[in-house]
Amino acid sequence: MSLLVSVILTNYNYAHFLDSAIESVLKQTYGNFELIVVDDGSSDNSREIINYYVSKDSRIIPILKKNEGQASALNIGFKKSKGEIISFLDSDDIYAPNKLEEIVKYHSLGYQYIYTDHQGIDVNENFIEDNLKRYLYSGWNIFPVYFLSKYVGNITSTISITRNIGKKIFPIPNEDQWKIQADDPIVFQASFVSSNFFLNKKLVFYRIHQSNNYYGKNLCNDYKYKLLIKRNNLKDIIMKKEGISSTFINNWWNLVAEFNTHEFVDLNLYKMYRNILWFNMNIPFLSKIKAHFELKKRFKLKYIKN
Repeated sequence: MSLLVSVILTNYNYAHFLDSAIESVLKQTYGNFELIVVDDGSSDNSREIINYYVSKDSRIIPILKKNEGQASALNIGFKKSKGEIISFLDSDDIYAPNKLEEIVKYHSLGYQYIYTDHQGIDVNENFIEDNLKRYLYSGWNIFPVYFLSKYVGNITSTISITRNIGKKIFPIPNEDQWKIQADDPIVFQASFVSSNFFLNKKLVFYRIHQSNNYYGKNLCNDYKYKLLIKRNNLKDIIMKKEGISSTFINNWWNLVAEFNTHEFVDLNLYKMYRNILWFNMNIPFLSKIKAHFELKKRFKLKYIKN
């Protein structure tokens, strides 16, 4: 029996893109899905478009709510969902036709937190380049997330999780703080409760336009500082919930063991873990030396296999 996928599509005043997003789900090669469309109090004609598609396809579940922000929309969408797999979609993005088929294949192999690659497009759906970095390293990533606030994921529309992971990270806490950029609470919390898997296929078309291109902007220091505080709060919440202690974080053997979970390693990953060891972890100097040699040994073994 095929797995049910719940696609949670969140929308706010993107009527001019919404039909393309919905159509991209309806045209999937994998048909066992429910499409939960959460409209967060739009003032344009988004709801007319949603109601039109609801009348066409019984797999579409509309949620029409007042404007409270993206985290609120995601929370109510997850609460309504029934699928074993949860896949997210922003209303200005588009799924490739085989997106759901591919993620079901890899979730069925046991991966619980997956993000794919994406292709940038403009408002007219022409291919364009984007400057977003992809985190390539599949495996556990608690140490890079905790010490360096690494974003172990990709844009919202590339992310999918199992229901078991969703139960651990939803509802998103402090939803009033995440009215935008609510993929952060998903990514940062998921990184503490599951290994990640980067599916290196462009299965999402990410629309870059004036309203959403804050990723490419030079953010002011005040915004960066407030974002850092919010991300640290997320870490504290999920670590407390999962019982991850400071003792675990400052055990060098755990660092080495986590590095060993990565399916792909390169010099950049090795340097990142080495720097965490020397500059971030609160352990004795002799322990750092021992850990350094162990980490280097693991790197050489894995690098040769690559």
